[in-house]
Amino acid sequence: MISTRVMKFEALMKLVDNGELEEAREIAQSYVEAQPRNFVGYLCLAYVAFAGEKDKVAAEAYVEETLRHDPRCEEAMRLGVMIWTGSDNVAKEKYYIEQGMRYASREAFYPYRMGILLEAEKLTEAAPYFEKAAGLDARNAEYVGKYSNVMYQLGKKKVARDYMQRALGLDANHTENVRNFAQWSFEDGHFKMARDLSERALKTKHDAESARLVRQAAPTSNWLVAMVLRIGLLFIAPFKGRKTAAKMMLGFVLGLWILCIPLFFISNLVGIIGVTVVLALVVVAGLISNGIRAKQQLGVEAPKAPVKQAAKPVIQAPPAKKIAETKPSKQITREQNREVSPPLAKKATQPTKINPKVFIVPAIILAVIGFGLMEDNSADDYDSYSYDDMAGGSEEADHFFTIRNSLENEEDIAQDDIIDESFYPVFEKLMSQPKLKEQFSGAYTTGEYLDDGELQYLKIEDYSGDLLFLTEFKDYKLHGIYGTGWNDTEAGKARYTELLQAFDEEFGISDGILEEAHMKLIQASFASNDNDHAAALTMVGADFQDTFTDMMNDDAVKNQFIASTNFVFIDDSDYQYLKMTDNNDGEPLIAQFEDKNLVYMYGADWSEDDEDQARYEEILSDLDWEDSL
Repeated sequence: MISTRVMKFEALMKLVDNGELEEAREIAQSYVEAQPRNFVGYLCLAYVAFAGEKDKVAAEAYVEETLRHDPRCEEAMRLGVMIWTGSDNVAKEKYYIEQGMRYASREAFYPYRMGILLEAEKLTEAAPYFEKAAGLDARNAEYVGKYSNVMYQLGKKKVARDYMQRALGLDANHTENVRNFAQWSFEDGHFKMARDLSERALKTKHDAESARLVRQAAPTSNWLVAMVLRIGLLFIAPFKGRKTAAKMMLGFVLGLWILCIPLFFISNLVGIIGVTVVLALVVVAGLISNGIRAKQQLGVEAPKAPVKQAAKPVIQAPPAKKIAETKPSKQITREQNREVSPPLAKKATQPTKINPKVFIVPAIILAVIGFGLMEDNSADDYDSYSYDDMAGGSEEADHFFTIRNSLENEEDIAQDDIIDESFYPVFEKLMSQPKLKEQFSGAYTTGEYLDDGELQYLKIEDYSGDLLFLTEFKDYKLHGIYGTGWNDTEAGKARYTELLQAFDEEFGISDGILEEAHMKLIQASFASNDNDHAAALTMVGADFQDTFTDMMNDDAVKNQFIASTNFVFIDDSDYQYLKMTDNNDGEPLIAQFEDKNLVYMYGADWSEDDEDQARYEEILSDLDWEDSL
């Protein structure tokens, strides 16, 4: 239920955003006069001064007065950050950000803004703040994409790609993310992906930068151009900075010229032929590239007259947590690439017979250098940073990522420091299972953290945002893992369900996470040889338990139920549904939930009741329609 204070502030925001400043100021002043010790009036005056009158000095004075009456007022801290965003007074903005991280530690806005502040000075110091923001608001494509871009700049390309795929899964048309991924794909030699992403960026936003990406990637549709650029990429891979097509061609020329040096020991003529062929290939590739670009006829559309739109509120009411407006990143300036001067010609000598070594020796040298440069040695370029000065759970998250990265790199884990001694044998046994090891290696913490005094817990998801498992810590060391397949004892399943309910109460888990987790636990129970399904049946509605048990006594029905592990969740407010499919294009099942419990199952030919079959077809049709939106 929204508090009266929030409703007052929300109503005043609408007045200011609609331009009714006089009325808004009078209302805010009346709040102060009626309750001079209440923060709401001063907060309203601060918003009027900042969003309406553009008076930063007065706005900050009211913000300070608001915080004097309520030091934990998150709206005031957010407004303080926005007042000084983009100004020369960095210390002021940093002060409000630090206050926000202290009193609103679950808000991703504050570590994100801190990362923006530190980014220009030292990227490695900004990185942990961007990671924290991406963890706290794992559904925000801007935050996840920004952390991905920072990781790429620091050389952590695998992490960057994983997070960028997750960001594009959240918003496939986020302009900045699509552009970054297009540029990375081009620099990594994935030219087909670079062309597709560049075209998508141009459709999303037709401007100079998107047109540049298309012009850059389009020529790679020709096999000769693609070959020249890929070989050139091998020679410039060790160098930092943006890798353009001109640099790749320069790398091709210089790299192969170096490989041609041994040819001159055979004969000057042979050496000259090798150098000339290299130069000819580059010239032809350049002409083809120019021809393809000319056909594209890309340009930036003339700017249209701006359309007046209703002003958006500077900040929003607390129920909508994602309320930050961030400053757009500065346009990156690019240097012109210089032309490569042709080499000095050598005097021709008497023709001689070409030795096969002319081709074998350079090929071997090129292969050795190429494979050496293709190895991704960027994993160790970035050190892990702790979050000691951030919210609770930072040290546990740091230890989780240390374990995960050690598994990815197949390194030894310092078990005494980060894994509890009693749990280490269990952990080793779990990691011996390829499926669980793969889950753990590709997992991310969402930043959601619970502390029951003795034990602490982190919620772990995959890059697409699906819940994988919950990690338990004791004295900052990994002490247990709960989830489907991780601890299938009755006690483990019961504890997992209990923890999911606790996370739900604390953070409001939505989007079918609990329903999917309960379904996985029920499936795991009936897939086992254990005849006692008491724990699983606690997640089944009391009126449906007997019917469901009878259904599972039919082997065909049971096998289809266990194999249907692909879920699509839809909520129609009265009930929640999971459409369940297997990997063999079998008939889908429909699981109906109420209050997180399974209350009915529908399947093709599962019931002889005509009403059940009609209801199955109706729900399936509705779900297919909803899913297509």
